[in-house]
Amino acid sequence: MTKKTGMLATVVLLAAVVFGFISYSSYKNSEEATVERLATALLEGDQAAVKRYMPSYSNKKKISNSARKTFQKQMKRLKKDQVVKLLQTEDNFSLEKGSSFFKPAQIYPSARYLVIELPKGTELQATIEAQNLSGQYVEEWNKYTFGPFLPYEYQVAYETAHPKFGSKNVKEKVDLNATDQRLTVKESSLYEGNLKFQKHLLASAVNYFDSMNEGIRDGLNVSRLVSSKEYKTTLQASFDKLKPYMESFDQEFQRITINCDSISVNNGQTKVQLDLYVDLKRSIKLVEEAGIDEALTSDKQNAIASFLYDEEQKKWLVDELDFSTYQQDPEKWEHVQSYRGESVKKAYWDKNGAEDVV
Repeated sequence: MTKKTGMLATVVLLAAVVFGFISYSSYKNSEEATVERLATALLEGDQAAVKRYMPSYSNKKKISNSARKTFQKQMKRLKKDQVVKLLQTEDNFSLEKGSSFFKPAQIYPSARYLVIELPKGTELQATIEAQNLSGQYVEEWNKYTFGPFLPYEYQVAYETAHPKFGSKNVKEKVDLNATDQRLTVKESSLYEGNLKFQKHLLASAVNYFDSMNEGIRDGLNVSRLVSSKEYKTTLQASFDKLKPYMESFDQEFQRITINCDSISVNNGQTKVQLDLYVDLKRSIKLVEEAGIDEALTSDKQNAIASFLYDEEQKKWLVDELDFSTYQQDPEKWEHVQSYRGESVKKAYWDKNGAEDVV
């Protein structure tokens, strides 16, 4: 081999090595290879590699550790080919080539935001995939903005707290793949299906009938009746007017049921109406001068119950019970809240001071 031939062979060999190195570096740092390595890093929990290949959002904002970990948690539920396909979605992820053969391509996810709007006076606590959220709050609109997040579907759980309707827990799946999402909490959703609010109304009804029994035993004195002030005043006036003509008055009940599907709230959030059933029995015996020997009985058990919100006590109180409504069958009510005492609760008043019955 001549000197010239040997030199040529060396040049060819060096060229092949350089070409091979460049080709390898080109593939190693290509967009395709970067997607593969990022998918592997996400599945294996390699935080350093994830940060290297996905350094920021496409708007150059920093990806928070919580947003990155939440996204990674979702990716672990997928297979690698599914993760690769997701990262190649152009609307959600942009791929940029490295500035040289020696720098890898990088992936920039679009920044996604979640906005939750609430009725005035409602407070909010929220989590995304069981991680607490803190966001920007705009008092004028009672609006919270959370994010940015990486594009994907997430499970969001939030608790609303309203001064009149109490708290309610909600879970929703939000799709942040294609665009930001806005959740608008309607006023009606604060009380519809709200178990705590339903139980509060039932407890108010039970307290009303319990305190009515106490008032009967106390000589038909309903000054401590658990109801609105106006209703209490009207009822006391009725008892005072009828008392001279009554020999005795008794009442008993054990079970109360409210139809939760019938709950309605007025626009001012000051009054609630619902259908109520109580196994109420009342009996009135008039004085001899009235000329009626038999006791007058009433077994009307269906009522349209009205509740008024008491600003001082921060409670819903019975404001009216209309027993002139049609008869209903509580067994056919689909969603109810019910109370049943351990025994029948009885109360008795006698003008001659006979002992009452508890």
